[in-house]
Amino acid sequence: MNKKWLQYASILVICILVGMVIALLMKNINAQSLGGKSLQELQNSIIDYQKKNEELNNRNTRLYEYLRELEAELASGLGESYIHIVEEKEQYAIFAGLRAVKNQGVVITLTPHDGYQMQDAVLRQFVNELSALGAQAISINDERKVATTEIRTSLDNILVNGVSYSRSAVFEIKAIVDPAKIDSYVVPYLLSVGDSIRKQLADDAVTISVRKDENVTIPALNEDRIAYQMELLTPAE
Repeated sequence: MNKKWLQYASILVICILVGMVIALLMKNINAQSLGGKSLQELQNSIIDYQKKNEELNNRNTRLYEYLRELEAELASGLGESYIHIVEEKEQYAIFAGLRAVKNQGVVITLTPHDGYQMQDAVLRQFVNELSALGAQAISINDERKVATTEIRTSLDNILVNGVSYSRSAVFEIKAIVDPAKIDSYVVPYLLSVGDSIRKQLADDAVTISVRKDENVTIPALNEDRIAYQMELLTPAE
């Protein structure tokens, strides 16, 4: 009897163990199934990060190569040549009136009296005299004078670079000239030109003043001015 109970107990224990093993196996299978899905997502994320990391590494490599090329150019003197070209280009831009400039110079103020309208010939005469005196930059009412600048009368206005100014308004001409000649020659000469103009006009036509300015600033030619336009120009072969 005891022997049979021992057999039953053994069979029961075995059944329990088998059931536990089966349950554990089923749980492990489900876990593997769920874990497999999560692992796949993680693997995809890792692959994406690896691709991005590879792209960043390639970009860094290209940047380092570019820096090495620049260092090599500077070491061989090619960088200095490039800097010289840039500086030369900037000088041409200044010469063409495409950059604002400043230095010592003179300021001519023309103030029309009541009833008098300024003549474009008066403005042109002063501009021409300044050019003859070696002025390296000239402006009329802050309009930069360049090679293609026009100064002409249009009814009650005077046009400068296509911009209209009332002939009854004050006109201010600025110029940068040799500082060493301003006091001794430039200002006295321009005053004599002003006296000559007043003698040609009525005494009560216009007041002309000429003064030295330690800090004359002449703006660059505005890009929307007629004198700046070049879309019709094609280099000749």
